[in-house]
Amino acid sequence: MSGTDFSSQESGPGRPASPKERGAGPDFPCGRQAVADAFQEFLAASADGGGTFYVTGAPGSGRSTVLTWLFLLSQAERDDTDDGAGGGPAGSVFHAALGARGRGADDLATALGQQLGYETATAGELLSVLGADARPVCVVLGELDEAGPVPDDRHAVRVIETLLAPMAKLPNVRLVTEGAPEWARLFEDCTVVDLDEPRWTDRAAFDRYVATLCDFAASGGDGDERDDQPPLLADPLSRAAFPNFLFAQLLILDRVFVAPAERPQGHAHSQSRARPADALPENVHDAVARHLHALSAEVPFVADALYALALAGPNGLDRRLWRLTTAAVAGRQITSREFDAALGQSQVLLDQGGFAAAGGGDEESRFRLRHPAVGAALLGLRGPDAERRGRTAVIHSLAGRVPVAPETEGASHPLWSKTPPALLSTLIRQSAAVPGALWPLLDYPDVVLHADLDELRAAVDATTDEAAVALRPVLDLLHPSSSHQAARLQVAAFQHGLGHLASAVEATHDGLPFRALRLVPQQREAQSTEGAEGIREAEATRAKEPAASPQPVVLTETGTLEAGQADGAPPLRWSLHGTPLTASQSTVLDGVPVVLLADREGLLQVRSHADGRFLRPTVRADEVAEHVCLLAATPESLSACAAGDRLWLARLHDGSTVAELRFGSDITSLASAGAGQLDVGFGGSGIRLAFEPDRLRTGAGAAPSGHTPDH
Repeated sequence: MSGTDFSSQESGPGRPASPKERGAGPDFPCGRQAVADAFQEFLAASADGGGTFYVTGAPGSGRSTVLTWLFLLSQAERDDTDDGAGGGPAGSVFHAALGARGRGADDLATALGQQLGYETATAGELLSVLGADARPVCVVLGELDEAGPVPDDRHAVRVIETLLAPMAKLPNVRLVTEGAPEWARLFEDCTVVDLDEPRWTDRAAFDRYVATLCDFAASGGDGDERDDQPPLLADPLSRAAFPNFLFAQLLILDRVFVAPAERPQGHAHSQSRARPADALPENVHDAVARHLHALSAEVPFVADALYALALAGPNGLDRRLWRLTTAAVAGRQITSREFDAALGQSQVLLDQGGFAAAGGGDEESRFRLRHPAVGAALLGLRGPDAERRGRTAVIHSLAGRVPVAPETEGASHPLWSKTPPALLSTLIRQSAAVPGALWPLLDYPDVVLHADLDELRAAVDATTDEAAVALRPVLDLLHPSSSHQAARLQVAAFQHGLGHLASAVEATHDGLPFRALRLVPQQREAQSTEGAEGIREAEATRAKEPAASPQPVVLTETGTLEAGQADGAPPLRWSLHGTPLTASQSTVLDGVPVVLLADREGLLQVRSHADGRFLRPTVRADEVAEHVCLLAATPESLSACAAGDRLWLARLHDGSTVAELRFGSDITSLASAGAGQLDVGFGGSGIRLAFEPDRLRTGAGAAPSGHTPDH
């Protein structure tokens, strides 16, 4: 299945082999065949309906790895049942598979919708289309505890309450997911597999896993036995850790302390001495605390470096940003030598696969902690107040690295368009975790326009800042991205009452191809002064426009069209036979009364209002229109078409789309308001848009006749 982005969390010297390193089977992961058997029972019991298969357990117990394994098993079974006749695999179990790392409810729903073949932008839209589609769906979603921009359980709870739990209630949806034990109560009709219970892990397989790690550690990581190193006894470590794989790793690391000064050249892991056989830690948190104490004894600065990486969350940091955030946490500048020493000492708690791939750790290498539980333990050691202070210091440090443009008058302005994407992404994630820190960033339109849209939606979804929360529906209307994001942002901000943001877009982006002008009253009974003034303005505008046919065109129930004459004579009625029509509107084109038509095949036609003859070639739009309108006085005639909440402009000479907008509510009316202006009614309100046809371009860069695209 395409799009799967699960990642195994038991990384490091004893991490389970990746799917590329070994096939799916009872040895991947170790000793979890009982879970696979329970999953098959769940599938059989829920064959005619929905339900949730929920894998839980303490951090490090292998929840995400189990879900990855179940997905791989289903893929292997599907491949085995492929009939080879070109009809596709017959044994498919999952229809979508995804990880929640770094995502919020809406962008997670968007990604799931893409895998399921739906075009959705919010959790509500995905739930709506799933509820309307009776076909059975099975979805697997891992890394739930890593949802949101930075680690925080409330992000995962929001994803569950907003998306996953309502989705699992649908009778045609089966959900397979994992998370903390306390989240299971949020699901109904839930089959729970608690990996902390010994029955879900084969003890002999777990013992073999720990013994393999001990052999690996005793050999220094190169597979060769060393006579000068004391042996590691696997049995007591296995008994203490069972059935938690991460805890087993940390216990072994507790027995073998890695000293960078004595590491042979070229070895990422090398034993220098064995720790005394003192009492073992009781849990992951205590193991991390004791290991941090041992590391800090040789390089005190390592505590700040690891804490900075914990603040970054599961996404990690590249070397440049890691050094910058470490200095912010420490509250002083650090030398390259100091940071290199901290990096070398830290690696034992890092994702070793990523560290090895770094080739020594160049500037672009990305570093992550071994497991999210390690980060949670590091954050817990200093407490929530220290975490807030640390994030605030990081925000100030990152903001100080944003390029600025000096002005002749006044203060300099940040150049967000020239800000490195990794810096902007990290700044947004950290700001989302500090109350009041995100909205000042979002006051800059270029932050919204140059940030990763999915990451930005996740950050806004996670913040409690009321001002930033107001931007959520605006960001939804920007998905999917297009070449006209600035104009779309201006319209969306205007629509949702963020006038200051709409004005800022116009002030910083000259020559928008379209923009919102004002609200349009939907009822003549409007009582407010502003509404009355708007009505008078609309009437004055209509009085200046060319007169169209006084009688509207009418679509019959059978999809045919009837039109009357405009000269006061008895109405001339004519019908168009063939494909039923979906939308029509009478208007004036080049001084001639015409009828613009759309049919159920997505064809657009321009016909004479008097006799129905073609006045323009028939063109195909990219979607069946429910409303149509003609924008006159353009170099090439443009048709405004609407379906659902989506509006697009199509050229009548070739049907190509030159602009597209979404409004979040179904469009109920389109009406020309003068040259290049359009009134759009939706959801009980309306907006007047102004278009600049010369600035509109198709995705291919086409331009109106006689004009050259400006690249």
